[in-house]
Amino acid sequence: MIGPVTAKRIGIIRTYFRKVDGRDPSLSDLFTDDVEFFFPKFGSAHGKPALARFGEGLQRHLRSLEHDIAGLKFTAAGDRIAVEGRERGVTSDGISWPDGVTSEGRFCNLFEFDGDLISGLSIYVDPDFTGADTRLLRQFQGEGAVDMTPRSVVERYLDAVSDFYANPEYTEALSGIMALFSEAIDWNIAGNTERVSYIGPRRGKAEVAAFYRELREAIEPLRFEVRTILSADDTVVVLGDLASRVKATGKVIETEFAFDITVHDGLIARYRMLEDSYAVQQAV
Repeated sequence: MIGPVTAKRIGIIRTYFRKVDGRDPSLSDLFTDDVEFFFPKFGSAHGKPALARFGEGLQRHLRSLEHDIAGLKFTAAGDRIAVEGRERGVTSDGISWPDGVTSEGRFCNLFEFDGDLISGLSIYVDPDFTGADTRLLRQFQGEGAVDMTPRSVVERYLDAVSDFYANPEYTEALSGIMALFSEAIDWNIAGNTERVSYIGPRRGKAEVAAFYRELREAIEPLRFEVRTILSADDTVVVLGDLASRVKATGKVIETEFAFDITVHDGLIARYRMLEDSYAVQQAV
C-alpha cells in the first residue's frame, strides 16, 4: 500500500508526462526554482532556466514525443520515486522510433520531491532515440553480430524501400530507411528539377527524409523489383525496375533504375539514382 503523500506525487509525475507530451509551457510550475536535472549528453544542470534550455533543445530535435502514461511503473522510497516506461516519437527529420530492432523506447526517470514540487529529475534514456549509431551497436552486440558489409547494408536498404513502397504511410518503413544513412549523406537523383520537384541533389539526413515524404505525397508506388546487385570494396550498384502512378496526373511511370551507392562505416554515405528521367518528367 502506498501512502497519500506518495499517491499524490505519482499523480504529479503523471501530470509531468502529460505536460511534456503536450509541450505545455506550464511544465516548469511542477519544479522548485533550484531543481537539479540530468540528461545523457546534456549533462547536469541547476535551476529552472537550465531546464528550460534543455526543453527548447529537445523540442527542436523532436517533432513529437509520447509516453505510455498508463503503462508507467513506479518504485517509491522516501522523497524519491523511480519511474520505468516506454516512449515513442518522431524526430525533426521525420524518423519515427522505436523500431523494435535497434531502438525500443525504454526509459527510467528518477524524481526527487520537496513537498509537492519536483526538486530533482534524472532522465536515463538512450539519446540516440532512433538507433542510428550503428557503430556503437556493433560494438555492444559483438563483432559479427550484425553484418555491416557494404552489400549487406544495401540489401537492408532495399528491403526497407520495398516495405516503404508496399505501405508508404507506415512510418516505421521510413525509419528503417533513414537508419541506414549517414548524417552527411551525399544524395542525387538526376533529372529536370524544374518539372519534378522531389528529385535533384540533397545533403544530410533531414533533406533525404524530406525526399521520401515528398515522394509519398506525389506518387503511388506500383512495383519495385531488384534484378542485380554488384559490389566492389565500398561501392554497391543495384539494377532493377519500378513503376509508379503520379497522383496529380494519374499517369504511370515505368522505368529501369540503377542505384550507385557508397557505404562507409556501415552507413550509406553517397547515393546516386539513375532512371528514365524523360519518362518521369512527362508523367508529372
